[in-house]
Amino acid sequence: MDENLNILAYSVYGGITAFIVFRVGWVFYVNGIHYILDVFKNENDLAQMVNRFLLIGYYLINLGYVAVSLSYWPAITAHHQLIELLAERTAFIVLGLALMHYMNMIWVPLAKRFFTNN
Repeated sequence: MDENLNILAYSVYGGITAFIVFRVGWVFYVNGIHYILDVFKNENDLAQMVNRFLLIGYYLINLGYVAVSLSYWPAITAHHQLIELLAERTAFIVLGLALMHYMNMIWVPLAKRFFTNN
């Protein structure tokens, strides 16, 4: 029974986090271009490139973390433990997404100053 609960947990966690990561990433990509264009005034190509770079990096970091973190899960022996672990790990992903978003909001203007000498 333990193996089945772990497989169920991996499936549910993978589905939830994939949906969150792809949905939030796409929303940031579509709406974030306005912020990046404001930072990189009159440099549309550079702004588009930075926006794509942020999206690809965002996907790689988050989906990579999800895949690696599965190997550190404990054996799940009860349904309440399954729900607890899913809630804890999903909350950690959402917190990580928020931190990444705010770090990008800080990083983009700093990178613009560094790379464009303005």
